[in-house]
Amino acid sequence: MICKIPTLKKLGFLILTALLVTMTVSCDSQILLKNTGKIQPMEPTDNSKQTEAYHAVCYDGNSYIAVGTNGRIDRIKSDKTVTNLPPATTLSLNDVISVNGTDIAVGDVGIVLVAKDGENFKPVKSKTTKPLYSITSFREAFLAAGGGGTIIYSSDGKRWTKIDSGIKNDILSITANERMCMAITRESQILMSNDGKEWSVLDYNKFYDGLAEPCLFRNVYTEGDMFFVTGEHMNIPGSPAIMSTYDGELWIEHAINMINDKLSEELFPITANAIAVDTDQLVVACNDGKLLTVTDCSTCNKLDVICDKNINDLVAANGLIVLVGDEYWFDIFQSGNYRQYSISAAQALEDYNNGAYIVDVRSYEDYSQLRIKGSIHIPLDKLEVELERLIPDRSSKIIFYCAKGVKSQTALEKALLMGYDRVYNLGGIDDWPYDTETGNISGDR
Repeated sequence: MICKIPTLKKLGFLILTALLVTMTVSCDSQILLKNTGKIQPMEPTDNSKQTEAYHAVCYDGNSYIAVGTNGRIDRIKSDKTVTNLPPATTLSLNDVISVNGTDIAVGDVGIVLVAKDGENFKPVKSKTTKPLYSITSFREAFLAAGGGGTIIYSSDGKRWTKIDSGIKNDILSITANERMCMAITRESQILMSNDGKEWSVLDYNKFYDGLAEPCLFRNVYTEGDMFFVTGEHMNIPGSPAIMSTYDGELWIEHAINMINDKLSEELFPITANAIAVDTDQLVVACNDGKLLTVTDCSTCNKLDVICDKNINDLVAANGLIVLVGDEYWFDIFQSGNYRQYSISAAQALEDYNNGAYIVDVRSYEDYSQLRIKGSIHIPLDKLEVELERLIPDRSSKIIFYCAKGVKSQTALEKALLMGYDRVYNLGGIDDWPYDTETGNISGDR
């Protein structure tokens, strides 16, 4: 079922979007880019043409299940030991999910495999021969989506029924939280449902025509109340696109203007295949072994090359992030290992105005002579005691600085060991172009 968005409602969102574009400043990562050129179509990824690859990974509460080409299903433990599970098909498997002891993998030709014992996957009738690209859970039920607009629904994972999505394009990815389900097509269609059975469709490119850069979508992911979509800009080859929304009606793009202190285009192509949330940052699995870390600041993003394989999926769970990719490659690392801990002065000021703490770790004499206005003084040698006293909430955002950025980096590392995970290094006070103050130390903020 397709529900059209009322004209007045659409007009309201367009006006609000235009205001967002007008009001955005350069350091803000949440901006909408203006369409400036012709659409250059891009071919969708065809998993069937890939050889020896993990396509997806999930966490079952104890270990990780990875699926891929040739029907491969592996169980990966946090110590990186791998167990090959008994094969149930030779078809390519594209996604996997584990919910309350039920593991389900989906793949080409409508294959659905179910395991209740965590090991022996068995095929069940899916009511479709279309390739299934993605699966999610929603209110104790399961939804899988795939070729030709296919959506199938099951309350137990064994008996499936077809759902009318109202579209004919391939649905590449589907996800859900407690409030709603969301799915996307390559052609920028966004499908939404409050019950998993009746779906409305929003064409992102048409809806934001002239206000946002047209995109091709790859993946949709949910974390808490928010939904995130990854894709690429149609007019800028190799340019990743990341959007987020609360309700699917107002979308905000996370601008990526600079990466590793360079203009982003210098590091293209970057293909955003999958996304996860690491505290207050986004971790994006990309092509050619690239791992992109996206922050609140459009100029403070970070790119690491951690292997020479395409990274196809990732999952963040239990303090770890697991990545899987081509040639059955995988890796596991601690959450936070690839976080971006540097921050620009503009973003630091914005964060301070929104409640973040700026902490000076220099000596008393240096702090008295010149300091960032509103900053707290905690000498580095007293950090373990004073930080906990002055900022007891370990979820607080804390920005350290010193003379040259060396002591502030040490302070950041100490704070991490104390359990503060939203910490950043501004660098030296000479990097601060905004208000400063001198004189005796005033009261703590």
